[in-house]
Amino acid sequence: MENKFIALIIVIIIAICGVSAFLLTQDFNSNNNVNNGTNTGNNTKNDTVNNNTNNKTIPSGNTDHKGNTDKNKVTASFNGPKYSAEGKSVKVTCKITNNGNESITNVEIGSQLITHSFGTIGPGESKTFTTTLQIPTTAGLIEDFDLDPKDAIVSNPFSFSSYSVTYDLNGENFQFNSNELLIRLV
Repeated sequence: MENKFIALIIVIIIAICGVSAFLLTQDFNSNNNVNNGTNTGNNTKNDTVNNNTNNKTIPSGNTDHKGNTDKNKVTASFNGPKYSAEGKSVKVTCKITNNGNESITNVEIGSQLITHSFGTIGPGESKTFTTTLQIPTTAGLIEDFDLDPKDAIVSNPFSFSSYSVTYDLNGENFQFNSNELLIRLV
């Protein structure tokens, strides 16, 4: 039942990101160049590894999103592979950096798929959390949600939505979101 709930959330995320996924895919198909706003001009066309999925080679490389920064100079970034395939497990990294002048406490992150407590992060300090997430398959969507095959679509690029960050600073509670993570599927 938990897998079905997670798959439902993924389908909802896919629907929300449909327009941006289409636009990003069009850019990728037109010039085979990755442009995520932070790594402009990095051509990964020839950067591949021997990771064979359905006779397709998955290019290597990870995203390098700088993340989102709130008014207290706390930054949350969400990174993972630039490329993968349906059904693959991917390692993703959540990083919180305190660029402020005071410690932040009770630092926690959460999303539909990720929860983690970082505790206290001092001024100038960063902490990371790495976990493995699963990219769904079309067959899995059909099975889990009893969908008509024409309605079961895993978007490309696939999106893991941002995670929420909460923390305390000087007795006040703050909340903001990281960047989202887009992974192109081959």
